[in-house]
Amino acid sequence: MQPSESDRAYRPVSYVVLGLLATAGPQTSYELASNVEVSVSFFWPVPRSQLYAEPQRLAGLGLVSATQEEGGRRRRTFAITDAGRAVLVAWLGQAAEPAQYRDPAMLRLFFMDAAPDLAAPLARQRVEELTAALEFLHQPGLGGDQPSHRRVLSWGQMTMRADLAFWRSVLDDLEGRP
Repeated sequence: MQPSESDRAYRPVSYVVLGLLATAGPQTSYELASNVEVSVSFFWPVPRSQLYAEPQRLAGLGLVSATQEEGGRRRRTFAITDAGRAVLVAWLGQAAEPAQYRDPAMLRLFFMDAAPDLAAPLARQRVEELTAALEFLHQPGLGGDQPSHRRVLSWGQMTMRADLAFWRSVLDDLEGRP
């Protein structure tokens, strides 16, 4: 059975896998998922299941190679091929699509006039979440050695600080603080 056209298409998860293999080296699907969790998931969430399926799909397309352990857990390690690197570089050279921002808390805040008593608990929750996220992003060694990874980490820290300042101002306003 021939793959369908949609099976051949490169999806965002394709570029996440190719990018991680290109910048961090060969990895198992578990390692890819772990690396996504502490890196791109802050600005581009990817379901863990996709990170287990996509490398195999990309191997079928010749964009990654796969080697399997002979014994033990028989883990499969994936590495980017020259063809995969060419696809990644071509994608990197294309103009980026406009950014999309989706924030469930902001959506709730927008409609909060329907239930004003719920606004302060929402703001408190966001302040706690953002404080924890910012602490995480300031861990020593987070971000890796790649210059672009450090730049994106810096963006993440700045974004979290700005979001935290916003939600603190919402909470201050709701609690009558200047």
